[in-house]
Amino acid sequence: MKKNDFSPDEFFKDLYNNRPCPYENIKDSDITVKSRDIKEELKKVFALDNIPGKTEELTTHILKEEKRKNYIIRTFSVEICKNWNMLCYLLVPEKPSLYGVVAVPGHGYGVRQIIRQGKNGKYRKINFFDNYQKNFAEELALRGNTVIAFEPVAFGKARLKKDSRKPFYISSCETVSMHSLMYGFSAASLRVYQAIRCIDILQKEGLSRFGIMGISGGGLVSLYTSLLDDRIEKTVISGYVNTFGKSVLSMWHCPDNYIPALLRVGDMYDFAAALAPKKLLIECGKKDKLFPVDASSEAIEKIAEVYEKLGVRDNFKYDVHEGKHQVSGRLSFDFFNEI
Repeated sequence: MKKNDFSPDEFFKDLYNNRPCPYENIKDSDITVKSRDIKEELKKVFALDNIPGKTEELTTHILKEEKRKNYIIRTFSVEICKNWNMLCYLLVPEKPSLYGVVAVPGHGYGVRQIIRQGKNGKYRKINFFDNYQKNFAEELALRGNTVIAFEPVAFGKARLKKDSRKPFYISSCETVSMHSLMYGFSAASLRVYQAIRCIDILQKEGLSRFGIMGISGGGLVSLYTSLLDDRIEKTVISGYVNTFGKSVLSMWHCPDNYIPALLRVGDMYDFAAALAPKKLLIECGKKDKLFPVDASSEAIEKIAEVYEKLGVRDNFKYDVHEGKHQVSGRLSFDFFNEI
């Protein structure tokens, strides 16, 4: 094949190879300051202030409430921006523990895939086909956590009207991503904002300690929400933590993974490391083709090093399981019950 001297391949390769490495060769005493700087830069990247019409007072409208095994599930709507209502499910256990947990689904059937809810709104006894999300919101509620699961914008019932009649796996991510960029934020910005409002709702419910868990695109939301909201104490990120170079920059990924200027701040593991001293659990599968385990292992080493230098190594855990791109649950389902 004739060499193409006009290809930008080397340009983009060089860009990634020269990305910022904020924790490289840093003194232990400077880590806390560097992490604070990373969070401040991320506030600019996610540009939540650019989202217009945000609602200050949250008024929930109960749509349905039913009793399930060991917990009550309350379906409600809440206006979070002018002309934008968010669909939420609050799972309240009979014997609640300390934590209120935000549960963020990845691509698939939408939020109902993590709460065992069928299309008709009734409890689904049979698992969804290839349920890589493992009903994790319900699993957390069954262990005593008060869980709020929301429909991320562009998924499930929060798709654009033009996509609502299409099969479940057709999201509105591409259109929502493109439109958002035109106004100075991203699809990820909108989902992080949704998750932050869920913490507000849990706070109104009387809870004072908070966690967040998400898989895949929900892991993305969990990571950055935890960085931007100091109220979150515990974070579970499943099927996401990796390097950008070996995941979203090396193969096709949904447009909602691409956030303007993010790589001008650091790589994915830098952001996870900046969570320290918060308690963090990462899940990754040895057979995950979207976020390859070799790069996840590389990220884990770098995150562990920062936690070690801060003297909080015990606050960082990881579960490298035998599965594919999926929730494990081996450690995560009981994570929020640990002291």
